[in-house]
Amino acid sequence: MTSGMLNEIIIILTLTVLLAAWLQRYGIPTILLYFLVGIVVGPNVTGLVSDPHAYHILAEFGVAFLLFTLGLEFSLPRLFALRKTVFGMGSLQVVICLAVFLVANLAWGSELSTAFIAASALALSSTAIVTKELARYQQINTRHGQIAIGILLFQDIAAVVLLIFLSATGKSGDSGLFMTLIWTLIKGAGYFLFIGWSGKYILPPLFTRISATKSQELFVLTVLTVALSAAAIAHFLGLAMALGAFMAGMMLGESHFRHQIENEIRPFRDLLLGLFFVSIGFMVDFELLTEYWYRILFFSACLIIFKCALITLLCVLLGDKHSDALRAGVVLCQGGEFGFALIAMGQGDQLIPVDQASFFVSIIVVSMAVTPFLMKHVDPIAQTVLRRLSRSTQTDPLPAFAHDSVADSHSETAVEQNNSEKQQHVMILGYGRVGQALGRFMQQEDIPYVAIDDDPARVRMARDAGETVFFGDTRNLSILEKLGLDHAALVVISFDDYLTSKHIIVAIRATGNSRPIIVRSRDDSHADVLIESGADEVIPEIHEASLTIVSAVMASLNISNDRIDNLLNSVRASRYNVLKGYFLGEKSRQSLSPDVDAQIMQPVYLPQGAWACSKAPGELNLGPHGVTLHSIRRQEQTLLAPYENLLFERGDIVVLGGKVSQVEAAEAYLLTGVH
Repeated sequence: MTSGMLNEIIIILTLTVLLAAWLQRYGIPTILLYFLVGIVVGPNVTGLVSDPHAYHILAEFGVAFLLFTLGLEFSLPRLFALRKTVFGMGSLQVVICLAVFLVANLAWGSELSTAFIAASALALSSTAIVTKELARYQQINTRHGQIAIGILLFQDIAAVVLLIFLSATGKSGDSGLFMTLIWTLIKGAGYFLFIGWSGKYILPPLFTRISATKSQELFVLTVLTVALSAAAIAHFLGLAMALGAFMAGMMLGESHFRHQIENEIRPFRDLLLGLFFVSIGFMVDFELLTEYWYRILFFSACLIIFKCALITLLCVLLGDKHSDALRAGVVLCQGGEFGFALIAMGQGDQLIPVDQASFFVSIIVVSMAVTPFLMKHVDPIAQTVLRRLSRSTQTDPLPAFAHDSVADSHSETAVEQNNSEKQQHVMILGYGRVGQALGRFMQQEDIPYVAIDDDPARVRMARDAGETVFFGDTRNLSILEKLGLDHAALVVISFDDYLTSKHIIVAIRATGNSRPIIVRSRDDSHADVLIESGADEVIPEIHEASLTIVSAVMASLNISNDRIDNLLNSVRASRYNVLKGYFLGEKSRQSLSPDVDAQIMQPVYLPQGAWACSKAPGELNLGPHGVTLHSIRRQEQTLLAPYENLLFERGDIVVLGGKVSQVEAAEAYLLTGVH
C-alpha cells in the first residue's frame, strides 16, 4: 500500500465519520454513507482518489468477510430446516425476477451480457441491510422474518453461483464457455468436500487448542487466517473468493465457537466492506445521475413495487397469511450489495458499459436507501394495504406483535404500555441471573411482572422466549413510569451496583411513590445506607440469594408461607435445576469460554420444515444432549410442563437449558433430527 493510498483511505474514513455524525438523526445506513463518500472522492466528482482499481482487492476481501459471517449464521441445520423457504420461495423469486428483468433489459435495447448482469443484480436483495434491520426491530423470529432470511439465504447462494458464472465467462471469452463452466463446477465440488472435511476434523480441534491459551490476540489471528486462507484457496482455484469464505463460515457455524468468531471478525468485515461500497461509489457517473435522476427514481419505484408484489404473491400461493406475505415483500423489495459485486465484475471484464453500470448502481442505491424507512413502518404499510384490499376481498387479520428496536426504549415502551399497566405487577430492574430466576418464579405462579435491562442481546433473547423484558436505562425514571411504576405491587433491584441502586431508590422516593422496594446487594456493607435511602429490604448476596429474593417477593404479594416453603423446598430437592442457566447477554457471551461448564438458556425457533414439528416433547430424545426443556413459547402463550397432548408446531420457540455446546447440539437436533 502506497502512502498516497493510505492518505486516501484516511480521507474516506474521515468523511464517513463526519457524514455519519451529521446524518445520524435521519437513520441513514452506514452502507449508503460509504457509497456517498465514494461518489464524492471518486474520479467523476473531486478526483481525490487517483486509482480506483487499487481498491479492488480490498473490496473483494470485504465481500469475502461478509460471506464468511453469513456462513457462520446460517449453518447446515438451519439451511435444512428452512429448505422449503430457501429452495422453494427463494428459487422462484430469483428465477422469476431474473427472467422478467432480462426480458425488460433486452426490450430496452441492451446487449445480452449487459441485460443478464443487470437482471442478476436487480434480482438480489440486501442481506446486510435487511438482517440488520430485522434484528433491530426484533423481527428475526417472526414468520415474515424467517421468510426473508430463507429467501436471502438462497440469494446469497445464487450470488456466489452468478459470480462463478461471470468469472468463467470473463475468462473464456466467446469460446469454450461450456467447458469452462464444467471445470469450474468440478473444482467447486472438490473445494466444498475439502472445506467440509477441514471443518469437521481440523478446525474444531484447532480452535479448541487456541481457545485454551486464553489469548484473544491469537484467537483473532486464527480467525483471520482461516477466513483469508479459505478465500485465497478459492481464488487460486479460479473460484470467487466469496465462495470460499462462505463455505468456511458454514463449516465453523456448526461449532460452538461461532459466536466468538463472529464477534472477532466483525470489525474487519465492517471496515473492508465499507471500502467495497466506497469502490462502488467510484463507478457512479455524477453527471449521468443528475441528468437522468427522474428515470432513476422511476425505475427504482418499479423495482420496489414489482419485487414486493412478486414476493407477496409467492408467499400467499405457498400458504402464508396475507399479512406475513406482504411484510416479507416490503422487507425484500430493494436491490442488494451483491448486485454491486456483479456489476463491478461485469464492468471489470468489459461485459457492461460504464454508463449503464452507473445507471443500475444508482437504482439499487435508491431502493436500498428507502429500505430502513419501509422496514420501520412495515406494520402500518401492511395494515393500510390490506385494509384497502379488504374492501373488496376478505383477508386474514393482522397479528399484533411488538416490532420496536431495543435501541429505542421509549418507542418500545409506548407500544407495550397497555400490557405493562397491570395492577399489582412486579417490576424487576436488571435481568441477569437473579432477575431471570425471579422472573421464572413469577411466570410459574402466574404473577404479572415487567423487567428492564440495558443489554440489547439479552433483552432480545428473553423476549423471543416470551418473557416481559424491555430495553432501557434503569436510572431513567420516565422509563420506569412508562413501564407502570405507579401500578406496581413492588420494585425489585436485582443487580448489585450499590451506587446505581441508591440513585434509583432516591429517584423513586422523590416522587412520593411508596411502593415496596427490595434490593439485592453483594454484601451488607451498604445495607444501612440503602435502607435510609428508602429501600424496604436489602438482600445480601450469600448462598441461596436467588431463593431469598423470591421468598421476600412472594411474601410481599401475600402468598401463603406454606406455598412459599413448598416452592423453595421443591427447588432444593431438584438440586436447583430451575435456577440453572440464564440468557447470555452480549458482554457475557463474549467473555464466556466455549469449554467452560456454564449453564445457559437458549430460545430455539422452529421454522417451517424443522424436524421437531408435529412431534410431542416426549418423543424427543434430548437425554444424550444433556439439556432440559424449560418452556415452549407459542404465539402469545408460554407453555410449561407437563406437556400433555401437545405437539410442536411451526413458529414455536423452544427454550432449552444446558451447557453451551450441549444447547447448540440440541438445537441442530431439533432442526434436523440428527444427533
